[in-house]
Amino acid sequence: MINRKAVRMSPDEKVFQFLDALLPDAESMRFVESRSPCVADADIGMPSLRVLKAPVDGNLAYLTIKAASPLVTMVDPALLRILYRSLRDDALASDPDALNDLGWLWINGRRVPFDSVLARRLFKLAYVLGSGEAAFNLGEQAWYGRGMCVNQDLAASYYEQAYERGVTCAAQALGRLHEKGMDGQAPDFAKATHWYRLAAGAAFASGEKCYGF
Repeated sequence: MINRKAVRMSPDEKVFQFLDALLPDAESMRFVESRSPCVADADIGMPSLRVLKAPVDGNLAYLTIKAASPLVTMVDPALLRILYRSLRDDALASDPDALNDLGWLWINGRRVPFDSVLARRLFKLAYVLGSGEAAFNLGEQAWYGRGMCVNQDLAASYYEQAYERGVTCAAQALGRLHEKGMDGQAPDFAKATHWYRLAAGAAFASGEKCYGF
């Protein structure tokens, strides 16, 4: 007799079993030559932050950079499949960076067919696992209404959480929201200035480029 208690899955295991069924396997994955025609020209959102070791004066230092998945520029189908398999495996192992990067590819129709529903699910999983970039991307999806109704309040909430998680570009997005006025409200130039100053200060300090603009 089967011990049902012993084989019962945790909620997390169920989520990732569901994700395993949602994500196409590498062998059946269909890659596209360029952007999906149903997506606007401009990318939205941002890929995950990458932390690399680099030699500085003979010592190793950590550098944080924003780097898109190689799936964006790779053209060899065999290499694309290998790279996708690696990202998929990492995503199923609860890696928030891999989950976010796969979502970023699908929300922009980059090398994969556009799928806003799957992208949102991936972003939400990465967000729950602590990804600041995923919070930013959920804000972008709500702001641009890509695959959903535009929701500026929701966008602002996600952008604020992204900023709290270290994604300084979210400050620029919040400045834009308050400058234009949220959901029919009058512009709030004081709040816009506050967020723009935070964005400018962070960009000056790090020399980073903001994504999504």
